[in-house]
Amino acid sequence: MNGTPKDLKNDLVRLLGQDRVLNRLIDLVRFASDASPYRLIPQVVVMPRNVEEMAKVFAFCRETGRHATFRAGGTSLNGQSQSDDILIDVRRHWYGGSVLDNGQRFKARPGLILSHANAMLQKHHRKLGPDPASEAAATIGGVIANNSGGMRCTLERDAYHTVESMTILTPSGNVFDTAAPGAEARFLELEPTFANGLLALREELLADEALVKRIRQKYSIRNTHGYHIAALLDGTTPLEIYRRLLVGSEGTLGFIAEAVMSTIPVPAVTSVAWLPFSTIDEAVNLVPKLVALGAAAVELMVAPALVAAGKAFPGTPTYWTTLDPKAAALLVEFGAENDEELVKLQGKVTELVADQKLISPLTFTSVAEAVELAWHVREGLLGLVGKQRPQGAMLITEDVCFPPARLAEGAHDLQALMDKHGFGTGVAGHAAHGNLHFNLVTNLEEEESKKRYAAFMTELVELIVKKYDGSLKAEHGTGLNMAPFVEQEWGRKATDMMWRIKKLADPQGILAPNVILTRDNGIHLKSLKSIPAIENVRNSTQCIECGFCEPVCPSRNATTTPRQRIALRREMARQPEGSAVLRELQAQYEYSCVCTAL
Repeated sequence: MNGTPKDLKNDLVRLLGQDRVLNRLIDLVRFASDASPYRLIPQVVVMPRNVEEMAKVFAFCRETGRHATFRAGGTSLNGQSQSDDILIDVRRHWYGGSVLDNGQRFKARPGLILSHANAMLQKHHRKLGPDPASEAAATIGGVIANNSGGMRCTLERDAYHTVESMTILTPSGNVFDTAAPGAEARFLELEPTFANGLLALREELLADEALVKRIRQKYSIRNTHGYHIAALLDGTTPLEIYRRLLVGSEGTLGFIAEAVMSTIPVPAVTSVAWLPFSTIDEAVNLVPKLVALGAAAVELMVAPALVAAGKAFPGTPTYWTTLDPKAAALLVEFGAENDEELVKLQGKVTELVADQKLISPLTFTSVAEAVELAWHVREGLLGLVGKQRPQGAMLITEDVCFPPARLAEGAHDLQALMDKHGFGTGVAGHAAHGNLHFNLVTNLEEEESKKRYAAFMTELVELIVKKYDGSLKAEHGTGLNMAPFVEQEWGRKATDMMWRIKKLADPQGILAPNVILTRDNGIHLKSLKSIPAIENVRNSTQCIECGFCEPVCPSRNATTTPRQRIALRREMARQPEGSAVLRELQAQYEYSCVCTAL
């Protein structure tokens, strides 16, 4: 391993230009990690500036049998932004967005950070519907590609329902603006096999009433596992079906060069409150009533998470650190057009909980610092768990969805399963949607830990699919870690339709193999990341490679970011003393990571 193979480098430099091709060993290693437990070292990293250059990369893959994967913010939790061949950076040259129709709609390029889009919409008192905790680092391209949700994002506000149009580059090299006049006819003319194949799939699906009912049921709750095949029902024309399929396709069906999304209103005033209960059941039983009152968000946190947060975050309630392990709390947020309406809502909540046995009295706050702290606690759970993990341990984040009416039962079963396999019992999630997140801390270099993780995953699939008929992925996308289990959730016929969709869109398989669909049932246990000890700097040891540091890093577009420097140091630690790889990384590290580190 000493950088990009010479022939590959020369071919791509001739195709794109020297400045578009990253080929040094240090470049390949720094792009090998994302926020997932996986690590794939690309053969080369390319940075096309426009659709024409992207089309050249696609053509190169078709002609040479190579494959490529897109990477934007690199916040992927399931390995969607990694490649062992060509990695295409769509952050550096794909930033940009504009407000349309006084904020009613927004046009974005895939590299635009979600929080930046919302900042542009702020003066119009509008925002985009998806609101993942990673909004300060995640890009619009990633949000659409994973059909991201979030704390306040109802099904009607997710990317699938709010993307209105796209400019698409197909794997065969054709470009379509779905909003352009004559786009459907042009799609049928240039991609006849693809277009007619989608219509045939739609007709086949419509003829199967049981499967139609099944699909509608599956998407009545959050679900990002597999392709969003409801597109075959919701779209009536080939290009419309394709546009819908691209949402949640994780870069496997084509490239979204631009998207227009509808926006949602932002309340003029908001307030939050913590509702702590002695048990999860008491907390969850109140969720439907809070939703009925118009709660913008209802977040569940169990006692172990609250205890950890109470010790880590100054200003949190003192009682958190002494909570019984069986306790849980709801973080609720309400919004209104004015203070008077907000006070009325708060009064209704007070009446609702009057007969409840809260651990601490209900108190609403609209103080900006207190509201920010509350959400910092909820959104910072991933980093908090990562910070407290033992040296060498990996942090794996999963998210599943239960039918909301069975959330309490599901939370108990999930915690029991985690405890059985030695992963603790800390869960949190979007209670209003039945969506739970949980973190597994384990050292996957140890064979026994790897077996334990594999056994847990097998039983998790059984629990979610067979007992609850829930979703194995709710909002993080499928990725490498859940791709082997698509058929177990969806059944053979629906999964076969997904494979046919992939074959129609990408007949030569040039985009992101094994992401969403795979023939390798053990791929979730391969290419696992190790976390070797590096220099005695605690912050470096704690890094979970989430990428949240990168959008504000001054050197992000010049040399390297903090995440990349840590990833490089970890690779050096993996190397035996005197290895050629170590020498080369050390030589390249000096300028890229020391002289230019800001």
